[in-house]
Amino acid sequence: MATTKIAFDFDTIISRQGTGSLKWEKYGKDVLPLWVADMDFACPKAVSRKMIERASHPMYGYNTQDPALMESIVGWVKRRHHWDIKPEWIVLGPGVVTSIILAILALSKQGDGVIIQPPVYHPFFSIIRDNEREVVENPLLFNNGRYVIDFAHLEQMLADRKSKLLLLCSPHNPVGRVWTREELARVYQLCQRYEVHVLSDEIHCDVVFSEQGHTVFASLSEPVFERCITFMSASKTFNLPGLNCSFMVIPCQRTRALLDGWLNRLHIRRNNLFGVLATEAAFRNGNDWLDALLAYLEENANTLVHFVRTRLPGVKVTKPEGTYLAWLDFRERFASATELDDFLMQKAKVGLNRGIMFGRQGEGFARLNFAVPRSRLLEALTRIEEALG
Repeated sequence: MATTKIAFDFDTIISRQGTGSLKWEKYGKDVLPLWVADMDFACPKAVSRKMIERASHPMYGYNTQDPALMESIVGWVKRRHHWDIKPEWIVLGPGVVTSIILAILALSKQGDGVIIQPPVYHPFFSIIRDNEREVVENPLLFNNGRYVIDFAHLEQMLADRKSKLLLLCSPHNPVGRVWTREELARVYQLCQRYEVHVLSDEIHCDVVFSEQGHTVFASLSEPVFERCITFMSASKTFNLPGLNCSFMVIPCQRTRALLDGWLNRLHIRRNNLFGVLATEAAFRNGNDWLDALLAYLEENANTLVHFVRTRLPGVKVTKPEGTYLAWLDFRERFASATELDDFLMQKAKVGLNRGIMFGRQGEGFARLNFAVPRSRLLEALTRIEEALG
């Protein structure tokens, strides 16, 4: 018996004005914002129903650490990423960035080096420096429009005894690389050789277009690589970042105890009630919605790449393998980051992320969030086209 395929609507424009949206209220009303990494799509109906149902009860007291949430996480990671994890490995956190900070505090000391691979998610720089660790850069190599890891340089950085942690962005934000199993295996071998812990930010792991799919870094070895903490969340996948709920997968009991200690010390063990409920509902009921979303996002990516290559002379882009973020290269058109910023904001009236935020390697680039209805994406690209003249 044939099953009926559920239709999902990602084309309808839903106004976010007046909702306290950071994305939509940062700039003036004449600027079309495609910057911060949240989506202009409604979350799955199963999530909304769960939230409304719970909100209808007028008491919002302390919530339990529901075993059902842990079960939903275990099931999701197995279904989508073919990784068998145990419920006791899971440690909840208020957000991925906060959890990464806790891991840095737990696994290093003041003055230690933390390796990052710029151009990379911009808070990586500040969370290292603000906690009195040293930023160690292993810049990605940009070869024919595609970013790759500089393994020779990475080994030099790992061999330095000052380097205690590698903060890996997988899939990579902002360049959109989905690291292959072979690339990750080389990273694993080097980190194992030099006894460096890996903090693997995999918040975008569900949003992947490449055929090889996403490989969870910690799953590369058997038994699982114990010098790794994996950071995940439903927030990017299902458009829930305002609900502040994430989780860490920590196979090593000793490392879990260290993180638990910091969570207790800072008294941030308790998660947002609605974040917990939304995460469980999304992981239990979100498979079909996500499959439809990925198809829509990939078509958006194809539309964007075609538009840039045919209608924006002097601008370059490579189709991202994952994430809903495109990395636009304006270096042929603009001499400086300031000139590019002025063009986008003042002339094109499009709000994108400044490339230089992601490290000095991002100067002349801009990051565009294409998780929007296609008509809105085309409007933004047309504004850039007309402003370029």
